Amino acid sequence: MRNLSFALCLAVLPLAGCSNEPKAEAAQPLTEADAKAVVDDFSQAIQSMDVVKIDEMYADNVVGFDPSSPDRVDGKVAMHVMNAQFAAMKMDRVEMPDPKIQIIGPDLFIASGLSHFTSSTGKVKETQVRYSEIFKKQADDSWKVIHEHLDFPPKA
Repeated sequence: MRNLSFALCLAVLPLAGCSNEPKAEAAQPLTEADAKAVVDDFSQAIQSMDVVKIDEMYADNVVGFDPSSPDRVDGKVAMHVMNAQFAAMKMDRVEMPDPKIQIIGPDLFIASGLSHFTSSTGKVKETQVRYSEIFKKQADDSWKVIHEHLDFPPKA
């Protein structure tokens, strides 16, 4: 009976959290400042007008809606086409002031707001776009846009 009790105790110990196995670290909470830094990096990539830098901000399975297309943008290849068209507009300045940050969890947040674009050399000299960007932390700890929705604000 004594051996049976000892065996049962040994069997229950791992269930009680007394295992020698390393515990997975809890995800660090995402702060609004952390999310704002990601949005700032995104804005800088957009302002660079470098399609490679812009493309790096999007997940492979990104989904988006762009005001220049009636169709849904599905995947990184389709997003690259949209990004190349945008870069061809030669916008010199991109402003994304005061983004609204909504933290969903430690690896997911939404940024939305109104962006203002100006160009000294492109055909379009100035435009505003409303945006919603959903960012997800990737396995390599980078942040990528998994969903983007852009539209033009209604005229007053």
